[in-house]
Amino acid sequence: MARITRAAAHLSLEEVKSRLQNDPRAWCRQRWLIIYNALVDPRKAEEIAKHCGVSKATVHQVISLYNRFGVSAVETPGKGGRRNV
Repeated sequence: MARITRAAAHLSLEEVKSRLQNDPRAWCRQRWLIIYNALVDPRKAEEIAKHCGVSKATVHQVISLYNRFGVSAVETPGKGGRRNV
């Protein structure tokens, strides 16, 4: 029996929805979409992955990081590019 994937309520549903709509980075919008789906309709990770167009492992990773660290886990600087420090 598969487990139900739920997201912690670090932000309200309206805040998550506004970040989903207004974030300029596509990969960040995808993460917010996964979190939004887990908040609105908690279900199996496989079903959330199919709805969002990502793998089941991605759903597990995003939800786990969001539940543990909150918003800072979603809005990271990215994985490529030049860092001007």
